[in-house]
Order: sequence, then structure tokens, then C-alpha cells
Amino acid sequence: MNTGDERLVPLVVIVDDEVDIATYLRLALEEHGFRVATFSDAESAGAALEISEPAAICLDLLMPKHSGLSLYKAIVESPRLCRCPVIIISGLAVRGDLPDLLQRAGGLPMPEAFIDKPIDIDDFIATLDSLLAASAGVEQ
Repeated sequence: MNTGDERLVPLVVIVDDEVDIATYLRLALEEHGFRVATFSDAESAGAALEISEPAAICLDLLMPKHSGLSLYKAIVESPRLCRCPVIIISGLAVRGDLPDLLQRAGGLPMPEAFIDKPIDIDDFIATLDSLLAASAGVEQ
């Protein structure tokens, strides 16, 4: 997709320490016309998010050093990023445990979406499109 102004193309940030998954998602998103930034750890992603304007953030929970949950907390508490849709992507069987995890992490709100690994790319793209349309106030 070449719009002439790359700032008009939505930026999706992917934070996942599994290089194969980050690459898979990046390629799929680029094929669907998105700009993509990938990060393999929460720390570098957090620093980049301080200066970027993402349309959505896709976040793995289990990562080395700083967990995805700590980055999610920083996103939720950021006045600038708190309205950015977050898709939690996890291979852990945490979907049912997520409310409790978020409560123990300081009463964090549920993310806008949760995608299980292995990722169904059609479901992932449809979820992302729906979230971006909702955040732009567009009816689908």
C-alpha cells in the first residue's frame, strides 16, 4: 500500500520474543497494508512506544526480563497510549485466568482483544480491523 504519506498508514506494534511469530505477523500485516514495528522485549518496546503513535499494539504476555503484563500496565497508565487498542497474544492457557492476573497487577482493565497461539491469521486480521474501525468511530 503506497499512500504517498506513510503517516496515514496505521502503525501496528508487535511485541513478542518469538522471532518466528513476530515475523509471521509482520508479513501478514504488511500484506494487508499496515506499517509494522516489531520488538522482541517489553523494555525496548516501551522505550519506542514513548515516541511513536501506534494504531494498535499486539503484545505477548510471557517474555524474558520484563513481562508483557508490565508493559500492558505502562500502556494502560499512559495518558497518551491508554486509548490505543491492545491485543494480547499468548500461547499460555491464560484466557480464563486473565481477569485474575489483571486484578493482581493492580486492577488493570481487560485488553480490547485476546488471541491464542497458534494464531489464526484471518481471525487476527479481522480482530485488528474491527478494533481499528471501532477506535476510529466507524461502524462495521
